[in-house]
Amino acid sequence: MKAVRVPKIQAENVRRYAEKIGAKDKNRLITVKGDFVEIPILNGFEKYFTEYEIVEQRDPVSLKKMDHESVIIDKIPAKLLDHIPRRYKIIGDIILIKIPEELEEYKHVIGKTLLELHPRCKSVWRDFGKEGMLRLPRVELIAGSGSETVHRENGCLFKLDITKVMFSPGNQAERMRMAKIVNDGEVVVDMFAGIGYFTIPIAVHKNPRKIYAIEINPISYHYLLENIKLNRVGCVNPVLGDSMFMTPEGVADRVIMGHLFCHKFLPVAIRALKNDGVIHYHESTPEVILSRPIERIKRVCERLGKEFKILSFRKVKNYSPGVHHVVVDAYIY
Repeated sequence: MKAVRVPKIQAENVRRYAEKIGAKDKNRLITVKGDFVEIPILNGFEKYFTEYEIVEQRDPVSLKKMDHESVIIDKIPAKLLDHIPRRYKIIGDIILIKIPEELEEYKHVIGKTLLELHPRCKSVWRDFGKEGMLRLPRVELIAGSGSETVHRENGCLFKLDITKVMFSPGNQAERMRMAKIVNDGEVVVDMFAGIGYFTIPIAVHKNPRKIYAIEINPISYHYLLENIKLNRVGCVNPVLGDSMFMTPEGVADRVIMGHLFCHKFLPVAIRALKNDGVIHYHESTPEVILSRPIERIKRVCERLGKEFKILSFRKVKNYSPGVHHVVVDAYIY
């Protein structure tokens, strides 16, 4: 199966020419290999491309094997191919994708392409990241309609509006880890509950005596209540308010601190424990000061007259270049 191998800078013109004369093989997709682009052509049309190298494609990308990058390649200028985003998230029936400024003009093309590839999805939103202490999403609709969805994950249901509250599929392993290590009969305090990221999996998969789920954002709290109903969990005690002031003292076997910027809440978390217990402290930490979370726990324990033992220190995922999302499991006594 033949293809014309051309430099990226010339690929758009060659593609248009191949389509104009009927030479382009529509059953195969254009592929990028380094600084060159391979445009599939039908047998017998080689003589129209004598100024370029004709290659034999041994493993062509057919329509049956298409992915979003392969399809988008056919729809944007060759000079912009390096900017095509490689990944996107599917939350329920909604797609989130980060699109660089270089592809601003083609954002709707990308959105429409993703909906074609995922017919069960109803909308595509451009993801600009999160902002503020509440980690509010910044998004833009680029295809379809609708922002509220129900995301299914490990036997749990999460209802949310992706324009109003965040949801990170990359934290899935950590959510399930928590659901596994909580013991039946424990009292858990989830200080930054959100829509129930940790609370719901624990309540669904284990049998805690009670979970205090504290959330300051009224919108997130609304979806927390919705998710308690959706998952039919009766052990959750939802609390609307600032966990700095609403966290109960001396009640917990385990405290979850799932916010990345919550070191000022460490004394509150430790006071929430019974005589002893475990805290799960999350932090966004630069690689050059990776021990910072442990040092912070140590200083607070010294101030409160407590001892501690580090049970686990693990990386959840990359937060940004050179910065990690880490979680420290610490036994406080």
